[in-house]
Amino acid sequence: MKYFLPFFFSIFFISSQGQKFALLDKRLAQPITYTDKVTQTDKFNGFFPVEKKYLTEFVRALEEISKKLTSNAPMGNVKQYQIGCTKFIGHTVSLQSGDRLDYVITSDCGDMKISMHLSDAKISNANNAFYINTWIKYIKSAGK
Repeated sequence: MKYFLPFFFSIFFISSQGQKFALLDKRLAQPITYTDKVTQTDKFNGFFPVEKKYLTEFVRALEEISKKLTSNAPMGNVKQYQIGCTKFIGHTVSLQSGDRLDYVITSDCGDMKISMHLSDAKISNANNAFYINTWIKYIKSAGK
């Protein structure tokens, strides 16, 4: 019995240390995987890391961006986000057909820095919103 208690606490401590990052597939093809370290292989395979504890905040930011893309209100100033090690940098691009949002997200997790174009001003706001909403559904369904 005296050995059981230290063993139990060591197992609990070891299991609580892992899986710090959720690796999201940029192509939405593979399920979300969890890891404690982001590697060059993850970057090569097209994964985007988000800290696991900030995944709900990440989804909330995606929802806000999607809502802004689909609204008919003037774009105005674009909100910048810093969620854990992930940073959202956005700009409004004025075109003759109307304003478009351009967002780049960068995750600087440990030794690895990975960026992706979330919303591209070359593509219509409706198509960007469709992609972001699909990504939200992917995260919500695969993250359970």
